[in-house]
Amino acid sequence: MKREKYVVVLAAGKGQRMESLNEDYSKVAYPILGKPLVNYVLEAAKPLKAKETIVVVGFGGKMTEKCVSRVAKVVWQKKVQGTGDALIKGTAPIKKVKGDVIVLCGDTPLLTTETIECVYKKHVKNENKITICSTVLANPTGYGRVIRERPSYRVKEVRPYAELNEEEKEITEVNSGIYVIDNELLQKYLPKLSKDNAKNEYYLSDLVGMFFNDGHKVDAYVLEDAEDIYNINDRIQLAYASKVMRKRVNHRLMLSGVSIEDPDSTFISPDVEIGKDTVILPNTTILRNSVIGPKNVIGPSVTLEHVLVGEDNVISYSVITDYKIGDHEIIGPYVQLKGGRYNVDN
Repeated sequence: MKREKYVVVLAAGKGQRMESLNEDYSKVAYPILGKPLVNYVLEAAKPLKAKETIVVVGFGGKMTEKCVSRVAKVVWQKKVQGTGDALIKGTAPIKKVKGDVIVLCGDTPLLTTETIECVYKKHVKNENKITICSTVLANPTGYGRVIRERPSYRVKEVRPYAELNEEEKEITEVNSGIYVIDNELLQKYLPKLSKDNAKNEYYLSDLVGMFFNDGHKVDAYVLEDAEDIYNINDRIQLAYASKVMRKRVNHRLMLSGVSIEDPDSTFISPDVEIGKDTVILPNTTILRNSVIGPKNVIGPSVTLEHVLVGEDNVISYSVITDYKIGDHEIIGPYVQLKGGRYNVDN
């Protein structure tokens, strides 16, 4: 019998280290290549075809809600009391359903569908009640650790970083924040979470030890490439993730038949489509669902946002927004276009 899947994305955190002058700026709304962080996570989860996708918002929630409301149900964590409390709020709409809850973090834009599917498949295949995604880091500072039973090597606990003793800090297997949990058991154990800890918060990770101690099957999928679960806490990390995403997008396009003369100076959103034999010259940025046909030459120094481009055009030294361009046109240099008779339908 098919088990239903439900996705809950935790996106209520403050992101204080982003150091924004706007106190209401949601961390997960910061963009990479024109797309908010949380939307990358939702895109990665979309192919799983979950019965329902829920995003928990809190700090800067109105901004986050604007980012996600078209593709997910939004629930509020009015008072931020930890990840455990966020999951209580997030699963309230599905409290009585059977199936598995896939818990994701809204600040992990490099997360891939493949990683989520691997965790979920192991959960189902091994008939686990809770499955975490872990990885091994050379420098695990700041991460919660996966505690394993000896000598069986079974996962018995996930210990938050603030609760670690000196010996446990030497452990290099860390928790990614990705979980798959049997919802019936989840609803049974969520009310048992306690704030009796260093941060006076409800820790979602405490569920692992609670399940293990009561004899429920606990397991981990150990991710080889830690880049997938890289989370954003400051603008240095935001820039690093942007660089990784830009490389992924450019490589995909080049393998599909697009020439990119200087990938290091080319910024293309992952939702952009570009036809074969189009050449992208240096210092070019293409964002917001733009669609570029075949055999174009775009650049150098071009910015396109929400633009439709036909085929066999030459566009140089131009800024074009919300526009439609036909075929066999020469645009630029030093042109700025927005809307007008070629306005793109919204």
